[in-house]
Amino acid sequence: MKIVKYSTGPVENAINLATVPGESRTFFAKAINNGPTTAVVRIKLYRLNGEKVLITNTTLTLAPGASGFRILNVANLVQFEVEYTTHSKHVLVSGWGKNVNGRLVAAHRFSPTELAKKVYFKHH
Repeated sequence: MKIVKYSTGPVENAINLATVPGESRTFFAKAINNGPTTAVVRIKLYRLNGEKVLITNTTLTLAPGASGFRILNVANLVQFEVEYTTHSKHVLVSGWGKNVNGRLVAAHRFSPTELAKKVYFKHH
């Protein structure tokens, strides 16, 4: 079974050296299923302020041709990482940080080609 994992890598969110709330208050984790069958996407948010700690673990179930998103609270995270995991090669993901006014934060915008991608093969 193939596992596809995407990651933002470490994201700096502090406005100054270690000021919170950060520049992005929310992070929109988005996915679209361009495949012919239903796909599941697992989304994990990690705090990186020191050691890597799982903050949020959620899923999206997407019908063929459907898209969806989850809103993650990153306001009090100085550094964070978002990981997406799916079994479908037809799923594309992206991420969008938004500030206190709901406007996009350019430095926290991740298109599918900007995300780190790894493909694993899990044997039964």
